[in-house]
Amino acid sequence: MEERGKREDKSLVAHFNSIMDLGTYFVKPDRLKAKIKKFSFHNKKKNIIGLQLADLCAYPLARHLLNPEEPYIPFKVIENKIYCSKEGKYEDWGLKLFP
Repeated sequence: MEERGKREDKSLVAHFNSIMDLGTYFVKPDRLKAKIKKFSFHNKKKNIIGLQLADLCAYPLARHLLNPEEPYIPFKVIENKIYCSKEGKYEDWGLKLFP
């Protein structure tokens, strides 16, 4: 995870621990614990490739969710890579919007 600030980082760790303890509607805690072994923060200045890739995906997804009617080419590039149903529906499959 990329550092944001003490309060934000503390809130994220608390949420992470809650999910690891309780699981989600879709994934049981045992399955999460088997896959996620480590959770740590890194400074943006370290320029970690995984965080850069996450940014390259997250921004187009956010733009699409905030304004789905506006065409945005970077979203079109990643759209067909989102986990989807047999019918090609990715909303509520690989793309979940939480309040």
